[in-house]
Amino acid sequence: MRRLNKYLTLNLIKILLLCQVAGMVIFLTIEFFDHVDIFTETFGKLVLGIVYMFLRVPYYFNLILPLAFLISILILIIMMIRGNEIIAIRTAGISTLSLMKPFIAVAMCLVVFSFVLSEWVIPVSLSASEYVYRVRIKKEQPYIFFKNDKIWFKRGNQVCNIEVFDTKNDVIKNLTVLELSDTYAVLRRVEAKEGRWQDNGWTFHTVTERRFGPEGILSRKFYPTMRGLITEPPSVFKIAEKNPEEMSYNELQRYIQKLKKNGHDVRRYMVDLYNKVAFPFINLIMVLAGFSVGLRYAKTKHISKGIFSGICVGVLYFIAHNVSLSFGYAEIFPPLFAAWLSNLLFFSAGIIGIVTLRT
Repeated sequence: MRRLNKYLTLNLIKILLLCQVAGMVIFLTIEFFDHVDIFTETFGKLVLGIVYMFLRVPYYFNLILPLAFLISILILIIMMIRGNEIIAIRTAGISTLSLMKPFIAVAMCLVVFSFVLSEWVIPVSLSASEYVYRVRIKKEQPYIFFKNDKIWFKRGNQVCNIEVFDTKNDVIKNLTVLELSDTYAVLRRVEAKEGRWQDNGWTFHTVTERRFGPEGILSRKFYPTMRGLITEPPSVFKIAEKNPEEMSYNELQRYIQKLKKNGHDVRRYMVDLYNKVAFPFINLIMVLAGFSVGLRYAKTKHISKGIFSGICVGVLYFIAHNVSLSFGYAEIFPPLFAAWLSNLLFFSAGIIGIVTLRT
């Protein structure tokens, strides 16, 4: 049995590596041709484009790992069916559960590996890739900086401060604009509670404008909406403010605590926080999916049908998972439920599929 487990583990890892390489080539090729017009402008940008692609490798590696693992399991099972190894294993009295043990062991290793990638490697690599693309390649102004948990930038005689920038919805919370004189005295102060990027411009709501003179406040006005306070597009602020995908679990948790402290709604970010734990466990579910589908086609003529069915199950999982997360972002589902719903559904379906297999 130990020799069988070693044989299955080694062959599974070999096939998984091949599937990962194939998937990485496909994704990186799509990424390159998506930006080919920018990367090929100059030789320097081409070199930076290669650096950008290299920095995105950990993100794509982790993204396609579950599907590549499922395909690897299906390929190995089908190779064993073709070689009549499954018949020999069943004749020897080895149960399906015993056969699954090395696959589950590999899956648990992948769960840990995926979490390590998403916690320590991907946040750093994604942040670096965004900087290379936006600042080094697209030459966007890096005059936006992050200090004391706030975004600051200067335009002419104006100093602007953003308390919170929602990278998912392109929403600014609590904007302050200070207009200064040549002697750095405050001439005008504008405070806006919330701003949204609409029709290629910012529309701010609940705006207070104060004008100052040598003796203090000259006037105070209130506006329900105002446009034109700032002209910078959302992409500029994303250089300073990270997406949840670019944060580790601890970073995102601290960011959520800061938002809570300032009285902001954090349910969307809680979905991302719970998903950072839920996503790695997809690899374990893929073992159940691979066996419950692959072993149902124990005849050679059904091999292609088995692979296609397994891939469809994997794709269906990702669709269901993204739909569940979308319901969480829309505040239809609670954050924890949205992050784990698809895992629970497909885990239950996988267990049922394994139990109902003919042995």
